[in-house]
Amino acid sequence: MNPNKLQKKMQFSYILVDQSEHTHAILEHIKEFDEFLCVSVCTSRKEAINKILELRPNLVFLSLSATANGIDSISFSIMSELHEFLEELPSFIILNPTESSAFEAYQRGATGYLLNPIDPNELRKCLLRYQKTHKALHKDTISIKSNGDYNFIKSNDIIYLKADSNTTDFYLTSGKVITAYKTLKYFEKLLPFYFFRIHHGYVINIQHVSRINLGKNSCYLQNNEIVIPFSRTYKSNIDTIILKIS
Repeated sequence: MNPNKLQKKMQFSYILVDQSEHTHAILEHIKEFDEFLCVSVCTSRKEAINKILELRPNLVFLSLSATANGIDSISFSIMSELHEFLEELPSFIILNPTESSAFEAYQRGATGYLLNPIDPNELRKCLLRYQKTHKALHKDTISIKSNGDYNFIKSNDIIYLKADSNTTDFYLTSGKVITAYKTLKYFEKLLPFYFFRIHHGYVINIQHVSRINLGKNSCYLQNNEIVIPFSRTYKSNIDTIILKIS
């Protein structure tokens, strides 16, 4: 995929909650829409709730299912439990083999309802409808204060961030490096969803990724001009980046 295309169009993050045999097919269908970035795939109710609370996606594709004994089944109860912790839930698109739960889905506030296996044409309509009624929620500009000097930086212009003790260095597309007197963890919470921590000391903008070498644990940015190491701790983030860009 062309990184410039990714940079122009990426707007929304989503989580897929599914424990059926259709998981791969669902992801392949949604990958056709560059505006949406998958930040996690969950296969259980517990995992889904934890990931939604951690990552705060814009959208959740919830594939309804039930185990033989009813333990840890993926159901509407996920939405009910999230209400205990969040004032505003992400939008939900419900996936189900039949239309039997469609009425309940809309009663509970679901944005859409799709039959699973997915019809690509119906998915397209559903996502276009979502885009029409929702705006990207991430901040477009980051404010960096350094000794009374305020820098206002467009998120797209940030290639990566590097931790340096209690400060953070911002490496920009212009070649400029700006140092902020706050920790990397502080800025990580402010950045759009397409920034991923891949190492204790690095957060990267995946719009500038040009290569990933799993053998060398290295991530290459800006047409391979910049090499950033990634650690096993954040291997799941590397997998997510590969899933989107490949």
